[in-house]
Amino acid sequence: MAPPPVYTDLGKLARDLFRRGYHPGLWQLDCKTMTSSGIEFFTTGFASQDASKVMGSLQSKYNIEDYGLTLTERWNTDNLLYGEIAQKDKLAEGLLLALEGRFQPSSGDKEGRFMARYAQESYNVLGKIDIKSDPLVGLSLVLGHKEFLGGVAVDCDINGGNVSWKVALGWTNESTTLHAELINAEGWLLSLFHKANEQIDAAVEIGKAAAEAATEEGQEPTESELNIGVGMIYHLAGDALIRAKINNNAELGLGYQQKLREGITMSISTVLDCKNITEGNHKFGVGLSLEC
Repeated sequence: MAPPPVYTDLGKLARDLFRRGYHPGLWQLDCKTMTSSGIEFFTTGFASQDASKVMGSLQSKYNIEDYGLTLTERWNTDNLLYGEIAQKDKLAEGLLLALEGRFQPSSGDKEGRFMARYAQESYNVLGKIDIKSDPLVGLSLVLGHKEFLGGVAVDCDINGGNVSWKVALGWTNESTTLHAELINAEGWLLSLFHKANEQIDAAVEIGKAAAEAATEEGQEPTESELNIGVGMIYHLAGDALIRAKINNNAELGLGYQQKLREGITMSISTVLDCKNITEGNHKFGVGLSLEC
């Protein structure tokens, strides 16, 4: 049996159904290729339709299989440099060690992070610590037993003394995934993903974020609203699919994705403000993915 996922991947199927494939207000281009020497390049670009701002990033990744090493470098248009070196399964089966760093040449800001993960058939434990003046220490554990999953994650700000925590329970089989999460005893999330058949995937999310702290003295914390969303993906013949989602704020998301040929995929999406059809804040997006 495969080990359980890391804590951040719990409930991922439902989360991705609502978020992936939608890029409202953006023109997006993704390109992925691999050289004959085994270096993988991935570049992505975004153009905002509102601010006419262009953003992008370039990433390269190289695997040294004999030593279990993966080297990753990334640069973006904000002039942020990122590097990571990771080793997996060489020192011990299921052990991943990673060291990453970020550097901003214009400001001189730099920070790093060390991460260690150990996964076996029934558990997955992850620890991380920031390498900077105000470090954040994180620890998470996910336990799995047959179709049941349970996890806990804790983040601690060493200098500030602030501690945040999350607890999650889940159940999964080949077609259905149920996820429940409690965040700092204030926010919570329930999600359900179900693969009805080969053509239809459906999901439901119900959640409430933690109350926002008061920004000025004398103000009371702002109570967050309940968020409810329903979404689906319908797979058409010929490598095409249709996406749809709607939430309790009457925001309707629609998307269409088509594989034009091997390595070329196009997608269009929109988010409509159904409360104000004539003058609402409607957004439209186009994406193109190239892989060779």
